[in-house]
Amino acid sequence: MSDNTHPISKHDCTVIINSCDSYEDVWLPFFSAFKDMWPDCDCKIILNTEHKSFSFEGLQIVTLNLSPAEGKKPWGWRLRKSLSLVDTEFVVSLFDDFILEAPVNKEKLALCIQEMKNNTKISVFYFNNIPGINTPEPKYDGFELIGQRNDYRLNSAPAIWKTQKLLRFTGELDSPWAWEFFGSARTYHSSDQFYCAQGEKENTFIYNYKLGGAIRRGKWVSSVITPVIKKYNIPLDLEQRGVASESLSDGKYSLKWKLDFFLLGFKMIGFDAFIFLYRVLVKKLSKRFKRYIA
Repeated sequence: MSDNTHPISKHDCTVIINSCDSYEDVWLPFFSAFKDMWPDCDCKIILNTEHKSFSFEGLQIVTLNLSPAEGKKPWGWRLRKSLSLVDTEFVVSLFDDFILEAPVNKEKLALCIQEMKNNTKISVFYFNNIPGINTPEPKYDGFELIGQRNDYRLNSAPAIWKTQKLLRFTGELDSPWAWEFFGSARTYHSSDQFYCAQGEKENTFIYNYKLGGAIRRGKWVSSVITPVIKKYNIPLDLEQRGVASESLSDGKYSLKWKLDFFLLGFKMIGFDAFIFLYRVLVKKLSKRFKRYIA
């Protein structure tokens, strides 16, 4: 990357926080940490939620304030609605339970914005590593080019996007999980470039990536949220939401959930959904075969 660091301008960049009304209890912890770790952020912040509003001193937060009918629409519709409120070329995308644990690396963020201005083929820089067949890119220190046919080319990891590219790759029917899993097929026939951080250089938006954030399957991850409550003196009763197991292997999805998920994928991208069904089946068969011969 070039050494000519430009300051992050509110005229270049907007921040979108993906959330929903039922997660309003995470907003105070999230924005307490956000303000602490990015104290001079003057970018407009769009809180992607249905009806509720929220404010935090020193931050320019706007919400969608949807009608009752609009509030029933899928997450993808809401994200596109949020993007329609963006008047900058670039947008930082975060999710509400990615509670920051270290100062934002503003220098790297600014460099990414500058490189995206210089290279119009770049759609996104993800600030976490996206596993797969990636290619190191010496030109962009600390990043690697994500493979053209990789899974999860669309990803919920903290990222800086070209606004119009994020809009292009998001459909109105998408859920956050289906957007990542099935929506990635929308990128396969594009010449756009997708970059992710190298594994040892995930140092821009630092949160508990290993445990997936502060909430898992609707419940608090205690080891993530408890230090935040103490640090910012937040009156939060964890029992109201409940506390999740911290074992990543705990909990299985029902057959009905899996069928509904695949049907949503088919509605989103048509027969391309079978690409991912095939990959899942191959992985499962490979695991069983390895256990069989072990």
